[in-house]
This record gives sequence, structure tokens and C-alpha cells, in this order.
Amino acid sequence: MAGRNDAAIAAALEAIAQAVGQQPNGAAGNGEVRILETFLRNRPPTFKGRYDPDGAQNWLKEVERIFRVMQCSEVQKVRLGTHMLAEEADDWWVSLLHVLEHDGAVVTWAVFRREFLGRYFPEDVRGKKEIEFLELKQGDMTVTEYAAKFVELGKFYPHYTAETAEFSKCIKFENGLRADIKRAIGYQKIRNFSELVSSCRIYEEDTKAHYKARSERKNKDKSRPKPYSAPGEHRLNDERRPNRRDA
Repeated sequence: MAGRNDAAIAAALEAIAQAVGQQPNGAAGNGEVRILETFLRNRPPTFKGRYDPDGAQNWLKEVERIFRVMQCSEVQKVRLGTHMLAEEADDWWVSLLHVLEHDGAVVTWAVFRREFLGRYFPEDVRGKKEIEFLELKQGDMTVTEYAAKFVELGKFYPHYTAETAEFSKCIKFENGLRADIKRAIGYQKIRNFSELVSSCRIYEEDTKAHYKARSERKNKDKSRPKPYSAPGEHRLNDERRPNRRDA
């Protein structure tokens, strides 16, 4: 389960500051504190473990997003990231860390990432995500929603090679489009994924705007008053019209 705990963050900052103040090498310790402060002020989520594959993925994604704007080593990433583990997840990591260090392994973020996903995002879940990607269709989704889902699930499909990834993604995305969009876009043979998504989105928006305008015109025509005769007007006119025999 992922969540944010402001009290825990404040307590961590205070504890680190006190610990650093007791160290003889204050300059190096202050640097560590600044890194931790920067990390915590980005409000990283807490992960408590147990069976929560999507929560594990989201936690890892959010923590790595914070790392992208920080200057810290791989070892520091492990210290910062694992600081946000709690309850069962923290117990698991403390136990595993002893094993890794006993074996003499250098515990980098890549090592932690591999072990974390192996624990909380097991192979059977990855297999289901891969199948979900292969069976993905646009259906009732907009192009934007379909593209976002495509990218999200695509990271679980390991069979794209660097040489063919762009081509294969375009073919797969195009085949999953609704029939009307596929007919309009397919002949262009766009093989750049971003361009393909953009073209599909523009076509979809233009089509929606066209049908909306046409519908509004129809409704306007229906609401326009039509010329008509008063209820007794036809009968009165008939009475006034001369009869042929009378003429």
C-alpha cells in the first residue's frame, strides 16, 4: 500500500540532523542531510508491501521520478528509496540487505530494483500485463486514452528490439484502432509512433467537431417555425371559392 506520511518525513529529517550533528565529519554529514531534505521535500510515497503489484509499480515510478531531478549516486538512491519502505516491505529489505552484504554484493539501485520487482511484481503478474498489451484495442477509449494505455502496458512487453521497436509499435497501435480511424490513417503508413498518435488524435477531434456541427444544424432546422394555416382557414377558403355549377 502506498501513501504519504508528513509526520514520518519530519521525524526522519530531525533524526538525520541529530545524527549528523554527532558525527566528527560535519561537512560530509551536512551534504547527506541536504540530499535527504531534497528527497523528502518532493514528498516521496511510502510502500508498505504485501501483495499490491500496481502499488509497487506506482511507488517505484514515483521514487525514480524524484531521482531524475536529484544528483545522487546509485548507493545514495538505495538509501533514500529504502527509507520510504515501511512495515512488511521494510522487514523484507532489512533481511535481504544482510544477505546481499554477506555475499559481498555492491547494492546499487539496479540491484534493489531487480529484487524489489521480483518480490512485489512477480512473473505471473508481468505475464498478465503482457497479454493485456497484446490484446489491447481502442474500443470506447479516445485516441489519447488508448495511447496512454498502450505506453503503460508496452513496458511489460520485452520483445521489441531497438531496431524494430518503432515500426512494431506503430503496427500494433494501428491494428488496435477503431475501424473508422484505421481506414483514414492506415494508408499513410506512418511509422513514427508520436506522429501516428498525433495524426489519429487530430482526425478523431476533427471528426467529432464535424458531426457535432452537423447535429447542431439539424436541431436548429427542427426548431425553426414552419409556415402554417389557422385551424379554420382551409374551411373558410373552401366556402369562399366559387362552385363550378354555381358559375
